[in-house]
Amino acid sequence: MDLRTDQMTQNASDDFPHPLPPREDTEEEGRLVTLREVERRYIERVLREVRGTQRRAAKILGISRWSLARRLRKYSLAG
Repeated sequence: MDLRTDQMTQNASDDFPHPLPPREDTEEEGRLVTLREVERRYIERVLREVRGTQRRAAKILGISRWSLARRLRKYSLAG
């Protein structure tokens, strides 16, 4: 079963209101990428959507602003 189906996201709880990343975010040259890489790409994508507003990005990601700042440093995305 493909977890990206509309049926699956329609039944998702409020804790996970956003659809799963598209396949191109989870695969690279026909192979699956690591969870770390998926997280990094998703954080980048959310930050682009909110034009860099970290408070809004943290809310969408369901993490604290502090946790987002830590992940930005972890993935060298800060600054």
